[in-house]
Amino acid sequence: MTQVAIEALLRQKIGLDALTVGSNTITRAVNRRMADCGLTDINIYLTKLQTSLQELEELIEAVVIPETWFFRDREPFVFLSLYALSEWLPKNPGKTLRVLSLPCSTGEEPYSIAIALLESGVNPRNFSIDAADISKVALKKAQRGVYGKNSFRDKNLDFRDRYFTPLAGDLYQLNDSVRRTVNFIQGNILDSYFLVNQLPYDAIFCRNVLIYFDGTGRTQTVQLLNRLLKPAGILFLGHSESGQKLPDQFVSVRHSLAFAYRKTDIPGEQVQVEKKQTNINYSALVRESKGAETSENVRSYNWETGKSKSLTDDRKSLREGDNSQILPIGAIAPAADAGKSASADLDAARRFADRGQLQEAAKLCETYLSQNRTNADAYVLLGQVYQASGDRQQAEQSFQKATYLKPDHYEGLIHLALLKEERGDIAGAAIVRQRIQRIEK
Repeated sequence: MTQVAIEALLRQKIGLDALTVGSNTITRAVNRRMADCGLTDINIYLTKLQTSLQELEELIEAVVIPETWFFRDREPFVFLSLYALSEWLPKNPGKTLRVLSLPCSTGEEPYSIAIALLESGVNPRNFSIDAADISKVALKKAQRGVYGKNSFRDKNLDFRDRYFTPLAGDLYQLNDSVRRTVNFIQGNILDSYFLVNQLPYDAIFCRNVLIYFDGTGRTQTVQLLNRLLKPAGILFLGHSESGQKLPDQFVSVRHSLAFAYRKTDIPGEQVQVEKKQTNINYSALVRESKGAETSENVRSYNWETGKSKSLTDDRKSLREGDNSQILPIGAIAPAADAGKSASADLDAARRFADRGQLQEAAKLCETYLSQNRTNADAYVLLGQVYQASGDRQQAEQSFQKATYLKPDHYEGLIHLALLKEERGDIAGAAIVRQRIQRIEK
């Protein structure tokens, strides 16, 4: 029961739904913290958690996964730059565009925002960026501005040559000109006084955090975002949160893969920023797409409904909305790069799953993920195991984590869409299916 009390404390303090990270992950974090504190009695540790803010913060640090890199999913940054130059600045001459990155983790996102605006020609005097996070450790690294190769996973790294200085050991120091544009703030998003004295923002990045909250935490966070965002402001969510219920005044922005919403007083109105209003050079900003012939590569948000390529029966049934059955383990071939993440533990877990030994398979998956917390293939396998055992909720959360870590994970997206349809989330499933269609094209 003490474990349940610790999970309840984390839910109360930071809105963390234990199911989204797994009770075993929390147990391992608790065991590490108990060892660091020299404790062997979990009840004594619970008392320490309840009375020591510092220890609670240490446990939160051990549980939270700071998974981020520069220009992760480029389209939100492309759209923000386009919006700033073509719409916001012309309407607000001489004023300052205020942007919030929440949570900001180790700083890659807010610094990407700054670089995107600088690259598009926005004067640093015309924008300011606040970046907030609950983790003091993450903020300390962000303020230091030194990053290793794991922070540079995008194919286009031209920006690194312009804004970073190489250091020994494959490290890079961010230039002061960028660091000065970001103000870091430590705080809890669920604190009723969080950012209470801040003026509203013109744009807010709050990506890939709602998926870790329980229902109450998500509701509180959406209310906070609504309070912090100016009328006509832009809210950016993560792709895995595109089905999140927002207040009626939030309407989708018509820009593919930006997952952006405008706060408007006219529910149902769709928003589109006209490309013709600016001559931004996007060669350093925009992710290259297949078949692109020019550097101007900003796409309007317009779901394709034309004919698809030749598909397998599974893909056809998904596109047609057939959710009569959930795909079995191994029904779809692994991604081409799955071999890179193969391990003895995962192979053994697959064998257990194939033999119907689901409990053993789940344990091996969780053991592997405790050491490899960003492996999307492992989360898909764990989701399939949960799915086979009838735990649809845990299965969906595992597939969401997989597609959060690897947005184009085809197998994870298929399972996610089918599970959403099975529980009646037709709108959410449609969004996932549209992502699948773009991968297939």
